[in-house]
Amino acid sequence: MSKEKEFLIQDLTIDDEYDTISANASVQEAALKMKEKGIPDLVVLDDDNMYQGVIADFDIVTGLVAEGLSVDKSKVTEIMYTIDPVTKSTTVSDAFARMRDLDVSVVPVVENNEVIGVATITDCWGFLPEKYEDQKGLIPVSNPRFANYSFTILMSVLYLFFGIFAPLIGIVGYLKAPIASQGGFTATYYLFEVRGASFWIRYTDIQGQFNFLWLSLSIFGVLFIVLGLVSIYAIFQWAYADYKMIKVNRNWHAIGTLLGLLGIIVEWLFFVSFILMDVLRVSSTQIDFGGLLFSVIAIICLLAAVSRDLVFRETSATPEEE
Repeated sequence: MSKEKEFLIQDLTIDDEYDTISANASVQEAALKMKEKGIPDLVVLDDDNMYQGVIADFDIVTGLVAEGLSVDKSKVTEIMYTIDPVTKSTTVSDAFARMRDLDVSVVPVVENNEVIGVATITDCWGFLPEKYEDQKGLIPVSNPRFANYSFTILMSVLYLFFGIFAPLIGIVGYLKAPIASQGGFTATYYLFEVRGASFWIRYTDIQGQFNFLWLSLSIFGVLFIVLGLVSIYAIFQWAYADYKMIKVNRNWHAIGTLLGLLGIIVEWLFFVSFILMDVLRVSSTQIDFGGLLFSVIAIICLLAAVSRDLVFRETSATPEEE
């Protein structure tokens, strides 16, 4: 039977270099103290030095600054989070679960009703029993956190190549149609221009009945690139924060995925509408299946980037027999 040691808070190096602030203090005072001490969290105490909660720099930004509220008039008790403190005899997994459930990074450690330090979620991570390790993935690795991060970066780069870079530089296009004025040679419609065997025309230079559509297509082409880059930035932020166990908005990956998918889908809808509206006035207009394939691959890479937990898992250690 395998042994699974359950570590206690006393097994950790309890951070006793924390600092406190009065429950009557303003948020501005808390922010100044964080800056002075170079710390991201303060333990909030009442007039009797009894624990009340914890205020984090992240809460100041999202709870006050982002809402346009006054930091000098708001009290720390208005935005602090309340988490049940732990003792030295509390299990590490219990402390970790408390922080995980509230999506916070610090839990106070008390002894005889007095705060003696804090434990961080990063401290707890290395002392968790195996049941908390990532076991959902298919591929066993010794460091699933690093593997997940690297996999996300790789999939994101592939998304950029197949979804944005390839159509941008003309590796693949969106539509193909024969041009009568060019001897019937097939022209390919890319992100910002149409190219044939002997010509190259920007959409903004096309004149005619549907000129506004070509202009709109060019404008959205720029927006499409911006959406893709913002999407990757959001996913990078989420992946790096998860790798370093930094507290960030957990919706980053959802936002990034949505923006990336939205850009690709709307871009294709633009070009398909050109066929439906007979903008090109060519009955044999076809979708560039190479471009469609690249877009599908880009979508798969994007979804894989945010589903990396299903790929890697912790390598199971050789069980010790009791």
